[in-house]
Amino acid sequence: MAPPGTSRRRGRRGRRAAGRCAGLPLDALFEIMLRLPARDVCRLRAVCRSWRAVASDRAFVDAHASRHPGPYVAASFSDDDGGDESCGVDIVDLSSGDIAKTIYTDVSGSRVQRTRLDLVCLVEGPSPLDVTVLDPITGATYSPAKSISADNEDLLSSGRLIMESCAFGKVPSTGEYKVLRLLGSGTPCELYECEVMTVNGAGALQWRAIQGPQLPVCSSNNMRSVWSSNNMRSVVINGVAYFLLDYSRLYCSNDGLLIRPGNIVPFDLETEEWMGILNGPKPVARGRDMIVISSTLEIMEPLSLADLNGSLVMVHAVYGSPMDLWFLSDLEQGLWVKKYSIDFEYYNNNAYPLLLLDDEKIVFLLRGTNVLQSYDLKDDTYTDILVVPDFRSVGIYTGHLLSLEGGLN
Repeated sequence: MAPPGTSRRRGRRGRRAAGRCAGLPLDALFEIMLRLPARDVCRLRAVCRSWRAVASDRAFVDAHASRHPGPYVAASFSDDDGGDESCGVDIVDLSSGDIAKTIYTDVSGSRVQRTRLDLVCLVEGPSPLDVTVLDPITGATYSPAKSISADNEDLLSSGRLIMESCAFGKVPSTGEYKVLRLLGSGTPCELYECEVMTVNGAGALQWRAIQGPQLPVCSSNNMRSVWSSNNMRSVVINGVAYFLLDYSRLYCSNDGLLIRPGNIVPFDLETEEWMGILNGPKPVARGRDMIVISSTLEIMEPLSLADLNGSLVMVHAVYGSPMDLWFLSDLEQGLWVKKYSIDFEYYNNNAYPLLLLDDEKIVFLLRGTNVLQSYDLKDDTYTDILVVPDFRSVGIYTGHLLSLEGGLN
């Protein structure tokens, strides 16, 4: 390990060399590059070794991150330019709507999993079972050598096998990243097989079969609900994956459990065990292809789960009524607090809360128009931020944009 101050001294030498290369004052280049978006800084690294040195130095990388705090979203793209197709992930600065960085990959047709991490999880792609983890800093991708665990290889020969749901998160105590996925065939009333993969950047990645949930959870491949197609009914927070139970399929279960719509089953990524059922914020009763709040008998679009500032939020998007955002305040006691009730100017079932900003603004994802829109809670105003290629392929990126060493990434 280098002694304290080594990185800072190397940064000053890099700035002096860069100044000679560009004919600029000693610190001028540092300050100019500091004001540029990450994608432009990456291009300047190719000018000469000294420019590359200053742009890859820890002091500069940290200063650039402080000056460009985001927030950022990750969205996949696919371009077909005269038959030469390119694909990858754009990191977009929500404060400006500009693309801060573009990472090209060879994972065509993939979707960005809805996460809030410094890594990006890509699902599907060439195969419906594919899962690839992308490091936006280096551009490196990680995927398992085999598409399924040894214990579940027989499922491949059974015919139609799909990834019903996928969750990607980080274990706080160990720093490990893990992918959890549920496998099924789309058959009504089936309980899913479950696999876990640890992503630590070392060694070959492989799936491991573990005990699946004992009750049916909502599938991300349920085409009856467009929200399901981007895991709007599951979320990972602080190393725990939360899945909404699929009440529409619970009539197939005969175990005597009292299950209501809005009930959640958590999974601990560290212990790799399913936890006890978590009740939703209020009792609900089921209606045909919809959910009905038992206390008001109002028809309601399917419930969804969100991560807002690290809090588990259940979204009650009642048709024709304000959208209620319930925050879980006590996991052990199952206590929920309704912090916001928002009356939208459009059908609120078209909106999904993606991000809560520090200035009391909520960024919503609009499924009908693929628009990210900011809603100001203080003055009740709406502002369009940007249009994404696919509302199903958007996640929050929390990491750096520049690498410390090498590469035009």
